[in-house]
Amino acid sequence: MKEKSYHPSIWRNTVFMKLFASYSVSMMGNYFDAIAIMIIFGYVWQAEPIMIAFIPVAIALPQALLGQFAGVLTDRMNKVKLMMIADILTALLTLLLMVTPNPWLALIVISMRSVVNVIHFPAQQGLIKQVVGEEHLVKAFSLNGMMMQLSKIIAPLLGGMVAGAASPQLCLLINAIAFSLSSLILFSIYRKQEKPDFFLSKTENNDQMSFWQSWREGWGLVLQSRILFVSFCFSFTGLLFIQMIDVQFITWFRDLAPTRPEMIGWLFASSGFGAVVMIMGLNRFKAFRSYGWLLGGSMLCIGIGFAGVGLLKPGFDLWLPVLYGIVVGLGVGLYTIGFQYIIHKNTTEDSIGRVSGISNSIASLCVVLAPLIGGALVQAFEAGAVFTGVGAICLVLGIIGILFQKFLWAETVFLKVSSN
Repeated sequence: MKEKSYHPSIWRNTVFMKLFASYSVSMMGNYFDAIAIMIIFGYVWQAEPIMIAFIPVAIALPQALLGQFAGVLTDRMNKVKLMMIADILTALLTLLLMVTPNPWLALIVISMRSVVNVIHFPAQQGLIKQVVGEEHLVKAFSLNGMMMQLSKIIAPLLGGMVAGAASPQLCLLINAIAFSLSSLILFSIYRKQEKPDFFLSKTENNDQMSFWQSWREGWGLVLQSRILFVSFCFSFTGLLFIQMIDVQFITWFRDLAPTRPEMIGWLFASSGFGAVVMIMGLNRFKAFRSYGWLLGGSMLCIGIGFAGVGLLKPGFDLWLPVLYGIVVGLGVGLYTIGFQYIIHKNTTEDSIGRVSGISNSIASLCVVLAPLIGGALVQAFEAGAVFTGVGAICLVLGIIGILFQKFLWAETVFLKVSSN
């Protein structure tokens, strides 16, 4: 296993900062893309709720089917090269998405794009594990998390204005340009790597194991570690309920405020603001004392925000969805940092790709199944009632995680927490 280069500050870690720049550009493009797709489906094509529910399914199904196998590949192949190729293909498919004439063809292109993107999450997590020292892990997660949430604030606001002033297709073009720039940044890392296999994380055991042996070993790591197993079960139970209605915001606000499509952008932006506030607070710590507050607190905040959105009535005060979005964002910030931290603290450099791939695969399976259930529920009942019910379930789950954390995460090592 290669030794990490010591950097007194994460800002002096050249490889990580280039990786962070690539992530920042592509993430900004992603949220321009998300706004464009929601506006095209919801307002241009006037798609039914069940059709809108197929959007996350088209994104997540390839991730669910291929995510864990992508994790095995990233533990065996050059991570930077894989990410660079994926970014180029993503840019080309986004250009194709611009000219699709109907929802069904758009869903096919979105699925194709998800196939090439399946490598990103495990490859990125593996690279962070390789190039960032343990003392800087929380800062690395915080930087990535803050950039993702800032993208949620900036891109929806700008994307809404661009889509209104020109067309949502222009937002798709911005995403294609962003992924092209990301691939160029990754190429600069690939070109200057110290040796051809520098970004391969393999040991003698990995060299001797077959692909399927590596895959089984990854599952063994998750099932044998109580911390990982409980964290996976807790997180993905919450995610299953959240994803039932996460994509139905457009349906609910289309009923509540049919002449205010920009409310979706405000909600996304306020959620991003809340997450940034939480992540900045967590950035003060070098380690975390317990995991129940991270994951349980996340579900608690998300439950409160979702339930509040579900209780909105026509003619609501405009500050209310902004407030609920901020509360949801606080929970997202806790989850963003907490779950990544748990995975990194309980894996090695040679297993992080497989465990991250399994995580991505299970999360994507939730995204495949849950929106279909949620879409059916919203068509059968009022969307507000479904939002309120899901919020209540998340609220209860969060309380359980906080109150019973010593039992659930019995193997948690109580680490010293120090602020900068």
